[in-house]
Amino acid sequence: MAGHVIRVEGLVKRFRRYARIRDRLKEFFLRKTRHTTFTALNNVSFTLPRGSILGIVGENGSGKSTLLKCIARVLLPDAGTIERNGKITGILELGTGFTPQLSGRQNIVFNGTYLHMTREQLRKREEAIIEFAELRDFIDEPLKNYSSGMTMRLAFAIAMHADPACFLIDEALSVGDTGFQQKCIARLKEFRAGGGSICFVSHDMNAVKLLCDEALVLNHGNTDYFGEPEEAINRYSALTASHGASGEATDLGYGNGLVRFTHVSITDGHGRPARMIRSGESLDICFRYTCTEACPHVTFGVMIRDRFGQDVFGTNGVLLGSVKDVCAAGEGCFHFPAMNLGPGIYTINLAAHQGTTHLETCYHWWDRASSFEVLQDADYLFGGHTRLAVTLSFSDWWPCKISMCVFLWLPFARNREPMTGNPFLSGK
Repeated sequence: MAGHVIRVEGLVKRFRRYARIRDRLKEFFLRKTRHTTFTALNNVSFTLPRGSILGIVGENGSGKSTLLKCIARVLLPDAGTIERNGKITGILELGTGFTPQLSGRQNIVFNGTYLHMTREQLRKREEAIIEFAELRDFIDEPLKNYSSGMTMRLAFAIAMHADPACFLIDEALSVGDTGFQQKCIARLKEFRAGGGSICFVSHDMNAVKLLCDEALVLNHGNTDYFGEPEEAINRYSALTASHGASGEATDLGYGNGLVRFTHVSITDGHGRPARMIRSGESLDICFRYTCTEACPHVTFGVMIRDRFGQDVFGTNGVLLGSVKDVCAAGEGCFHFPAMNLGPGIYTINLAAHQGTTHLETCYHWWDRASSFEVLQDADYLFGGHTRLAVTLSFSDWWPCKISMCVFLWLPFARNREPMTGNPFLSGK
């Protein structure tokens, strides 16, 4: 079906902020302004066509969740228009539209009614909802006894069975287990293939790049970019790079402090600040340090860990054949010609010590000094944590088949009845 399911024009949403609770009463009775105004959304506009997926990205506090709540009519805009064509459902916040004291079965009716499902629809789809949510053994238990993952399952199942024209997701699926997340993604793909639209907020740039038709980048409530996901990721990377690709040393870590890191920065192969890179691209981890006294043969090291805290790769000056006599402040850089890691978020730990490991004489171990995200390379798709060079080749299998036939035929040939008068076959 042609057309659009959502059109947002000049959307503005403001909130009042009070320093103290009693200022609300004073403002009401004394008729004097006691608040400051915070603009969460400022002149935001976009269109979501039917059968397409829109990703909304931005730093924390940029207005992403507020935008979805306005679309879902949870919040009313202060200015602008939101045109909706068709039913819109989704998962905005865990537990929205649920009553904890009621059972899961009762909440199906309660939440389904909230989503404009009729009693007849709820009666026919109740079993399908329970089956999809995988909660049959707990469906008559009070919702307050559910885990966050169980609550999310039920919310997703109800929303998807409400026959929406557009599905809104505010990163709620991240609380589910891996198996159910894959099940949800498969269901969303079926939903899109059937003409449904999806609008979701995410910090997962790989999901935005691989799933979305368009992306909206918000920056402090303003539209920074709306269009191709590739360019949206670049814009988002530029926004976050100025805040998170470098930083001053914090108290995270330990050591005697004779040599101490003061600053770290992450740059791409062109020397530009980078918070995101594509798998296989170059990356530089540069650092600055200071010292309180001269220290000979200092080993500088780096450890990269995944989002679970597992060590992915580590090296240091001893292993690289480059140690440093430190007698004054200086700087160094670990250069990775190709960061062959799988998609994901990684943290960086820096170390300054004596010897091969930081367990000998540790000057400074800087825990979680910075982080970066690796995006999937559209020209080289793969799974797992590591990007490896690999090729696939085939050989003609007919010679193998003929050899196998001969191998199987020989015993049969030896056991055949010999021909009369043939000394070779008769063995005479």
